Amino acid sequence: MLAVAASLVVGAPAGAADEVRTVTREGITLQVHRVAKATTPVKGTGQTRSDFDGDGVDDIAASADPFAHTMPESPGGLVVVRYSSAPYVDYYTSFISPAGGAVTFGEILAAGDFNADGYDDLAIGDASEYDPTAKVHAGGVWVVPGSATGLAIGSAKHFSQSSPGVPGDSEKEDGFGSALAAGDLNGDGRDDLAIGAYGEAIGSIREAGAVTVLYGGVGGLSGTGAQQLHQDQAAVPGSAERGDHFGWTLAIGKVNSNKYADLVIGAPQENKSSSPTGSGMLTLMWGSASGVKLSGATSVTGAALRKATGRSDSYVWDLGMALAIGDVNGDGSGEVIAGAPYAQSPKGNEGMVAVFPGNSTGLSSGAVKLFSQRTAGVPGSPEAGDLFGATLAVGDVTGDGRADVLVGAPGEAIGTKAEAGTVALLKGSASGLTGTGAQGFDQDHAIVPGGAERGDRFGGAVAILNLNGAGPLDAVVTSPGEEVSGDSAGFGSGSVALFHGGSGGLVPQSTSWSGLSMRTDFVWPKWYGRRLATPQTGGL
Repeated sequence: MLAVAASLVVGAPAGAADEVRTVTREGITLQVHRVAKATTPVKGTGQTRSDFDGDGVDDIAASADPFAHTMPESPGGLVVVRYSSAPYVDYYTSFISPAGGAVTFGEILAAGDFNADGYDDLAIGDASEYDPTAKVHAGGVWVVPGSATGLAIGSAKHFSQSSPGVPGDSEKEDGFGSALAAGDLNGDGRDDLAIGAYGEAIGSIREAGAVTVLYGGVGGLSGTGAQQLHQDQAAVPGSAERGDHFGWTLAIGKVNSNKYADLVIGAPQENKSSSPTGSGMLTLMWGSASGVKLSGATSVTGAALRKATGRSDSYVWDLGMALAIGDVNGDGSGEVIAGAPYAQSPKGNEGMVAVFPGNSTGLSSGAVKLFSQRTAGVPGSPEAGDLFGATLAVGDVTGDGRADVLVGAPGEAIGTKAEAGTVALLKGSASGLTGTGAQGFDQDHAIVPGGAERGDRFGGAVAILNLNGAGPLDAVVTSPGEEVSGDSAGFGSGSVALFHGGSGGLVPQSTSWSGLSMRTDFVWPKWYGRRLATPQTGGL
């Protein structure tokens, strides 16, 4: 079991109810528990992606389950924020409505600077949140701005489809907030936020799915000028069909070389019941000065990638379960990278990753490259249930100016230990992503904390961030199923492991922490590390 350094344990405060602060917006209440933690302030340089306190080093926001708590109100989920300089740890939870509901607060996270003040902001999705205006569980999103002292709950904003300016209406099981991605779509220097609602009905077509885009401004995100996108619009490829789940995953990044970031939308269940040769669909929509451009969109399906597998026994199922964008060949345009963890080759759920070149013409099945554990150089071998491509993170960890791709396979068996999990780093090159020089890590690897155990699901969430404030980017890998000493069997606290970047790739660090080490008098995070806040999100 994972050993956690005592120095990482958060000091538990006295359990007084007045130590939990609350803020209410649109009839929805957010509560935060702030715990003092000894920290030496740092100052970093270079690119950051989730720097809430503005010190040049990324902070780590991770979701968990509030397994044991004494919060004033029953929490509907938990997000834990560890700062690099701010001297505390924040615990954010929602309230479970008297109308009930699932524990989905924090199941999706994203980070972006929505007001361009130099501090990243945290977006928290709650896909089953109860809307008191519409009186249904339709979903919502909280946005908490960053500041020199960390996230500022007093300035938090809340959005749902009942919010002013937000298109559509809150309806039962819309799932608004079920996917999030941040980036500057209109080139004004402020990040915008794309919000998925995979359960949105389009007319009478249930679970067709839709995406809402909120634009950043001096005051942060607002409903002013918001757009809604769905497959019954002329500008969007395909057509709305029951169960497509358009907007299940999202990514924002520069696919061509202009100044606008672009939006990629995943619909992994597209053609799920109608195509025998593959399923899932990606849609690329261009950014522009006015926001998402309503022309020139392109798309590609999992079925169209069958030929690219090169095998008669292989099928790309559920294309787009994870999404990211990054320039892997250094030509100034970002490749679209999509995970298909349920791809069959030939047994089922071995998993693949599809890479589409960045260009000004959009997505094409003819130009795709597929990577799996069959690909030369990629560590491991394809086995049923590996789920290679379930999670993705993209960024330059080698410092050569080209993005690398960190791929999670949380279902990978390590020896006889089912679902112990693994990750693989595929490196960028002048000719694009390659298996040459790829690295593989699991918890039986030297230095990587813990040991590979059944159900750990190492690689269950991954992120590429700036952790040390210098040099290439670094990586965070979680094991949400990790059990540590003190846990009940089957109720793992979960853990987080850190890797530093370098010219040779990722270097594992001995530093780690678990949900148990983050326990306070108010809450014990379990399954810690289900999700991590990054500019883009996706996964199982």
